[in-house]
Amino acid sequence: MRSNRLQFHDVDNDQLLCYSKSSDDLTNVVLTVVNLDPFHSQAGWTSLQLEALGVSSDHGFQAEDLLTGARYLWRGPRNYIEVNPATMPVQIFRLRRHVRTERQFDYYM
Repeated sequence: MRSNRLQFHDVDNDQLLCYSKSSDDLTNVVLTVVNLDPFHSQAGWTSLQLEALGVSSDHGFQAEDLLTGARYLWRGPRNYIEVNPATMPVQIFRLRRHVRTERQFDYYM
């Protein structure tokens, strides 16, 4: 039986809706932020439930925007988000738990 891995997350702006959907083993976590205001940019701070997403609050994690290819390094449950309906009314991120640093590559040594 599959578990329901849809989860809503708090945002300090009521014009933004934030939710995630993940695989049962948490290897694939997708976070979506939707601007409910079709005319104005909206911004706010998320309050992600990191443990439920399989992400440690002690380490940074990557949020890859699946629509633009942009990648952001986030740390902790509170992260700034801004969504402009004129350019893109939604942002869809894939969360990656393990983010490499320069020290993890041979050429850096």
